[in-house]
Amino acid sequence: MKKLHKPKPICLALALAFCTVLFAQGEKPELSVNLRYFNQNGSLQYLKVKTMVKEDNKLQPVTGAVLNLYLDEANADNLIGKVKTDEKGEAKSIVPPSLKDKWATATNHKFIAVSEKTKKFDESTTELAITKAKIVLDTLNEDGTRKVTAHVLAFDSSGWVPEKGVELKIGVRRLGGDLKVGEEETYTTDSTGGASGEFKLINLPAIDGKNNIVLVAKTEDNEQYGNLSFEKTVPWGQFKKSETNFDKRSLWGTRNKAPYWLLLMAGSIMAGVWAVIFYLIFQIRKIKKIGKGTQPQTASPLPQKKEQALTKA
Repeated sequence: MKKLHKPKPICLALALAFCTVLFAQGEKPELSVNLRYFNQNGSLQYLKVKTMVKEDNKLQPVTGAVLNLYLDEANADNLIGKVKTDEKGEAKSIVPPSLKDKWATATNHKFIAVSEKTKKFDESTTELAITKAKIVLDTLNEDGTRKVTAHVLAFDSSGWVPEKGVELKIGVRRLGGDLKVGEEETYTTDSTGGASGEFKLINLPAIDGKNNIVLVAKTEDNEQYGNLSFEKTVPWGQFKKSETNFDKRSLWGTRNKAPYWLLLMAGSIMAGVWAVIFYLIFQIRKIKKIGKGTQPQTASPLPQKKEQALTKA
């Protein structure tokens, strides 16, 4: 009776690895789409999209990815816009006025991003659900103490209602980033939907001659409301005229803006150099004249008699 030969484990492992490689070669990488919602001053709504793919164990931005953005349902009537990502894999689209009625009637909305199928990526769909909300910003002055108060309001069937327990930031808008108004990094709304911070930025440079600065209150990537923000301009800054030496005489200025002492020094050096050159030329000409006036003296010839006597001798 013949014995049955059992396949060795190493053969099974090699066969499994070979099948895995074949499957991986035929599978396209998955396109990762990050969808973010922004609401500015309760009136401007827009979306930001970022596309990435995992390559070499790192997430790399995808350039030129085309996506269709929709509100609530993926159909032509609800199209927000068609975008194409830049070199950073990012794109932006504003919710158009044509969807104003659909936006106003519902308390909750869903944004849908559908990427188009390409040779490298399959079609993918990403969804983001949010509750409609906004921020209202106000200022107070109590006994000489300035305060900034922000209220978060959510929209439901009865209208705008205060929302408790929302974390937000209150600061001053600057070019390099927002400055916090006080010592707290973040604030949490109370039962009235409000959060207040004391303004402690004294002598803050203003953005114009009216001593204005821009206050801002915002939420960052809130799971329920997204990115809400509200800005308000108040005269709490201090305008300072920027002094410049651009039109004044300075060492780093152009020739016509050089300091007088520097021009005098350069002129004196140049005059000294030319004086030495002219002096040398004058001395050379003087030497030549002296040489022409002096003639060399020749020896007088001996008398012939003396020469004859010397010859005879």
